Amino acid sequence: MNGSGERADLKGFEAVAKQAAEHLLSAQSVTIIGHIDADGVSASAIASLALMRAGIQHTVRNIKKLDEGELGLINADPAEALWLVDLGSAYFSRLEHPVVCVADHHIPELAEQKLKRKAGQNDLFCFTSEAHSHVNPHLYGIDGSTQISGSGVTYLIAKAIDPRNADLASIAVVGAVGDLQDATDCHLNGLNRTILKDGEREGTLMVTKDIRIFGRETRPVARMLQFSTDPVLPGLTNDPAGCARFLSELGLEQKTGDQWRAWIDLDDEERCRVASALCNLLLNRGYGSGAVRRLVGEVYILCKEDLGSALHDAKEYSTLLNSCGRYGKAEVGRRICQGDRSEALEEGLRLQQNHRGNLAEAIALVKDDIGVERRRWLQYFHGRDLILDSIVGIVAGMVLGSGEVRSDLPMIAFAYAEDGKIKVSARGTRELVNSGLDLAYAVKLASEKVGGTGGGHNIAAGATIAMGKEMDFLDAIEQVIASQLSGPSGSPSAG
Repeated sequence: MNGSGERADLKGFEAVAKQAAEHLLSAQSVTIIGHIDADGVSASAIASLALMRAGIQHTVRNIKKLDEGELGLINADPAEALWLVDLGSAYFSRLEHPVVCVADHHIPELAEQKLKRKAGQNDLFCFTSEAHSHVNPHLYGIDGSTQISGSGVTYLIAKAIDPRNADLASIAVVGAVGDLQDATDCHLNGLNRTILKDGEREGTLMVTKDIRIFGRETRPVARMLQFSTDPVLPGLTNDPAGCARFLSELGLEQKTGDQWRAWIDLDDEERCRVASALCNLLLNRGYGSGAVRRLVGEVYILCKEDLGSALHDAKEYSTLLNSCGRYGKAEVGRRICQGDRSEALEEGLRLQQNHRGNLAEAIALVKDDIGVERRRWLQYFHGRDLILDSIVGIVAGMVLGSGEVRSDLPMIAFAYAEDGKIKVSARGTRELVNSGLDLAYAVKLASEKVGGTGGGHNIAAGATIAMGKEMDFLDAIEQVIASQLSGPSGSPSAG
């Protein structure tokens, strides 16, 4: 059973993945189209490697969103087959190309779900044909927000193309971690777990239990603590002086000679000392056992990468890929996934440095200039042209997790898009989802009400709407969120 009580049809899911593989293997040419985030870049790299190994001619494009313009290009693509990865489910019924394989994990279009119910199908019916394969876990009772990512779905097809593609499991895990699929329980679940086991058998992945804060391998310990948002560390997050003082009081040597020490440079006793002090800090400040449990969990190591590199830890690897895709350089991320450790990696690290600077600047803008406005059932900010539309969703999630705004209200963020429209990003928390929040449904309904398009996951979703429709969108989505979260008292559920 999945989280919603539906019975998972794993055999059916595997069968449609095999069908997709057969379609692709029979094509002389394939166009791969993927999203630009870490999951989409990982997925497109897996797809490209699988086709390259099979000797199938192909090209790859990574796009910000699948809209009317892209839909026209896709339907007119001259390749014999299309392979859409980490996107496509929201438009599946409108894909008119002769041969289409969609490997996605986002909520499928509502129209398809309505048709499913209208047809009286209770056995997780999904639309496939001799030439179209829709490989989406939601259609088989499997939660695509926690149990398998877009790169994971793509990996299953790649493995059906050739079992030897099991060595690509590590890239799929990077995509899953980039999609925050380990965030709920501090470890990967469901089919992600199966893929993880493949990587362990292949010798490309190792699982260890350690502190889960980002930057274990590449950041000095003080900076790692300073930028922690999951969990927020009171007196440390966003306070570099507080971090230095905290470590000094623990008697931790922060340098070896002239080199700042990262978490991986500490010995076991030092790590235990710091971790214990962080647990006590959280408990003493009233953050509760939940925050403590989020501090330590599974960490996924890519065994064949260099210790201390940005590629050795799956969380850091995924951030590097995000840095490439979000700035129009998805091909750089793909090349890194495919083994380029010279030019592509160097460019990726430069893009990551730029990405970090842009995120820090954007968060400071929200905090000190733009501000977060609060309504009864949500909170929001408008990045205008000050925050890139490609990173506004990341910023929204980081602001929501900063500890400086309410965590019991979803965050809605706007930014101007390059096409003259408005990019909308919505972020929630796992606690809100457990209380009934479904942003995929809310964003889709609200965006359609104002003439836009949108969708995503229950915890994170996005949309595109016309300029000037922001307040109408907020009115529409607040009505949906209120119906999802209102309790007997008529007030927002506690986060």
